[in-house]
Amino acid sequence: MIEMRTTQKAGETPAKITVSMIDQDLKDGVSKTDMAVKYGIKAWEVDEMFKHPFLKGRRPSRKKALSFSFVDDVSTEAVKEIIEEVNPAQVTLEQAIDEAIETVTEVKDQMQETQEAINDMLSPTEFETPDDELEVPGFNDTMSVVEEQEWEKSGEEEELDMEDDTFQL
Repeated sequence: MIEMRTTQKAGETPAKITVSMIDQDLKDGVSKTDMAVKYGIKAWEVDEMFKHPFLKGRRPSRKKALSFSFVDDVSTEAVKEIIEEVNPAQVTLEQAIDEAIETVTEVKDQMQETQEAINDMLSPTEFETPDDELEVPGFNDTMSVVEEQEWEKSGEEEELDMEDDTFQL
């Protein structure tokens, strides 16, 4: 049950004030001003305590008081059953992490396969051809082909010239 905040009564200054005492006061919603009253110390002394790394920047928790008494009458087992019934397919954090790792691994493998395929396409290919299968036309073979083409062209021109009854020089 949450209690309403009460004002602090002036107290005697204790011989020791511990960080855990101040921490509990903050959890209980006690302000710095109320701490000064509670422990019978000055405001600047409270400020000095709050220079401690554990207390630096901390503020008292704000608890709102209910206008009625709210009682928890549900067992822990019943709460667990209700939570499981709400979403039985809910995954745990560990399951989500495992799924994420599996997905990333699959994507990484696909990227490596794609990179290898790209490298294969871009790299020069090397074929070994036996020398006797390699046919390289020689100079004479090339000249024969050229002469053959010239002869075919000249024969066609002569036929055309004859038809026209004109001669070319």
